Amino acid sequence: MRTLFGSAVFLSLVLGGTAAAQQSTSLTRSEVTAIRAKLVAVQQAMGADPAGYVKESEDFNLPTDFNPAKDGKFWPISSGINLRYTDKASTEGQANAEKAMEEFQAKYAAAAASGNVQAISQMTQEIQKLQAAALTPPVKKQDLDVNVQLNQNPTVGIDPAAVVLERAGVIALREKNVSSDRGSVTVYVDPVALANSSDLAKIELRTADDGVGSKIGVYHVVIRLDGAVPDLEAWAKSFDYGAILGAIDKQ
Repeated sequence: MRTLFGSAVFLSLVLGGTAAAQQSTSLTRSEVTAIRAKLVAVQQAMGADPAGYVKESEDFNLPTDFNPAKDGKFWPISSGINLRYTDKASTEGQANAEKAMEEFQAKYAAAAASGNVQAISQMTQEIQKLQAAALTPPVKKQDLDVNVQLNQNPTVGIDPAAVVLERAGVIALREKNVSSDRGSVTVYVDPVALANSSDLAKIELRTADDGVGSKIGVYHVVIRLDGAVPDLEAWAKSFDYGAILGAIDKQ
């Protein structure tokens, strides 16, 4: 009996330990919704589509689990959204050209059915103009890509000549190709680490070494823009940084 009792206690401890080790770390639907809302808030704070562009795609990267630390604390979880913008003029121009062609075909059919020679002659001149316009399309802007990350932990050196903008809690840095105007502008937002960024030689976005109090807390935001640098700089300078800072939780 003693042996059986001891075995039962041992088995109970093993099973209990296994159950504790396998405790679920899954987020609830409402928690994922709250994280998504933070990403949407940042996206809205970026304002309307950049000048000359229209949004082509939008893809969210949302977490499903949290990261427990010790003593009831958590490691920050990351999430993000990828956006792509394309040239507005060419997108609208293609749609307009297709519409114009449909209207031309309808008018030509009507003219042919009526036997109106003068109208058919005018239709011929019109189609020639449409074809000429199709052969000389406007200069197309190259695509612009955006990646927004919550709780990314970069360490980046600051080149003073690369600073695009700077304010309390915010700094934006450019990287430009030597042979073209293509490059990137990366915006870092953290009210703690960047409270006085003018004194910093590098960016380090970090949280406490022992974890944070909220499993879904947002503590810093990184926005990377890739495309034509003049367009990126103009757009980044228009962001509502008060709203972006407002989406960040206290550490």
